[in-house]
Amino acid sequence: MKPTMMIVMAIILAAATATGAAEQAPPIPAEEQPEVLTQGPVNEAFAQPVNLEDQTGLVAPTEPPAAIAEVPPPERPAGDQFAWVPGYWAWDSDRNGYIWVSGCWRAVPPGMSWVPGYWSQSPDGWQWVAGFWAPADNREIDYLPPPPELADVEPPGPAPSPDRIWVPPCWYWYHGQYSRRPGYWLAAQPDWVWVPSHYVWTPRGYVFANGHWDYTLGRRGVLFAPVYFPRHIYARPGFSYTLSIAVDIGNLQFGLFTRPQYSHYYFGDYYDSAYISLGIFPWFEVERRHTWYDPIYVHDRWRHHKDDPRWAQHERQEYSRRRADRNRRPPKTYREMEHRVSRMTGSQRRNFEIAAPMKQIVSRKTTFKFQQSQPEARQQISKHSDDVHQFVKERSRWESQGAGRQSGQAAVKPMPSGGRSEKVPPVKRKGPEVRPPERTESPPVQRARRLDAPGSVRDEATTSSRQQQLPTVTLRKGQPYQSDSVKIRTPPVAGGQDGGFFRKRPPSRPDEEQNDRKRQ
Repeated sequence: MKPTMMIVMAIILAAATATGAAEQAPPIPAEEQPEVLTQGPVNEAFAQPVNLEDQTGLVAPTEPPAAIAEVPPPERPAGDQFAWVPGYWAWDSDRNGYIWVSGCWRAVPPGMSWVPGYWSQSPDGWQWVAGFWAPADNREIDYLPPPPELADVEPPGPAPSPDRIWVPPCWYWYHGQYSRRPGYWLAAQPDWVWVPSHYVWTPRGYVFANGHWDYTLGRRGVLFAPVYFPRHIYARPGFSYTLSIAVDIGNLQFGLFTRPQYSHYYFGDYYDSAYISLGIFPWFEVERRHTWYDPIYVHDRWRHHKDDPRWAQHERQEYSRRRADRNRRPPKTYREMEHRVSRMTGSQRRNFEIAAPMKQIVSRKTTFKFQQSQPEARQQISKHSDDVHQFVKERSRWESQGAGRQSGQAAVKPMPSGGRSEKVPPVKRKGPEVRPPERTESPPVQRARRLDAPGSVRDEATTSSRQQQLPTVTLRKGQPYQSDSVKIRTPPVAGGQDGGFFRKRPPSRPDEEQNDRKRQ
């Protein structure tokens, strides 16, 4: 063979070897890729516990990264009531860093709009300020002084009938003072969850969140799984992430937890004792710790009272079994879930398949229909997400500018009969072990007071007379107890006028809550 031909053959052989080596290159290490999680916080717009005490937000030691550009899959729930809620960063104590709480398709509660939460810089780090649902026609937010501590939040006794659920008391801000609306028994509704009135802490003051009817958990939409991103991935310019794995709502309740300080539900493997010390409790603990209220748990307990009277006991037993046996616990990542279920039978797999590809979710029979989004509609989702993130920045700006206006003010105890008001230190945040004081009134007295609740007031004259029978917080003359209002634009997350697949209208507001918005 000629030397020239030998050189050519050597070059060809080298090129072929290089090509083969490139084709056989090892995969990118899993640690360098986004990790879909099957545990973590539930997007707060999808579901939230209700705090009954002063719970200032969780504090993280470092600033969260910039928001990630999400691309939802083309399949989406059909109906104008579904709105896209973008994701946000959440502090993860296991990783000692941030994870991404993915966006969700949310059936917006009728007549409401979503005011998203955000991270606010504080002297101790970055503090979470919770989001909340507000009336859709609301164009102003009132910031109030700290409401007094609530007592007698647990039911006074057994329900008067099987179809009644307990709604805890609440303080209302009325004519410069707080007036207490007692708790009451509410007629439960099969397809609707009542979220009671409560307060949300912000750097500017406390926001009154109106009570409202919400959809049951299975009718709320599509919840996408949280994701862990290595820093070098999300730090790339123009980075975006396509969502594809959704949480199985049917399995969500088998491992549902509550973190009241963070105003979040959690799902997945939080069975170790260490999570209790972090303030992450199994959701049934609401029956023993009365510092928060769980509208979803209360509704599910009522819903199962006929088919499974021992449902609450079974929930506790399953928690104990999973706590004692790690093999019973759900997987922490989607990769781990796929590996474990591949070795299981069909009946076993169902309890561990916490999440699934969106196409698989669509193929199942659900309470709502799906449709394909057109390219133009998906582009609008991107613009909508940008608008939501801009609204979050605006909220952070106006609340930080008014920060401290209500701080340092003293709370005032309700006046005893025939006595004077008593000034006490501001309400402090209590730990999860704090129990409410013993009930000082008998149930008959409470029932009598419920009949005179502020919610049943029809005009100002009767309001004045009835309030004399209710606990109130009287403000001394000259004290700087004034509400602080901010005019806002329409929040970008709101449902459409057409109910779509859910054409059944929600029940009317309870009589005890009819005029709560007028009292604010």
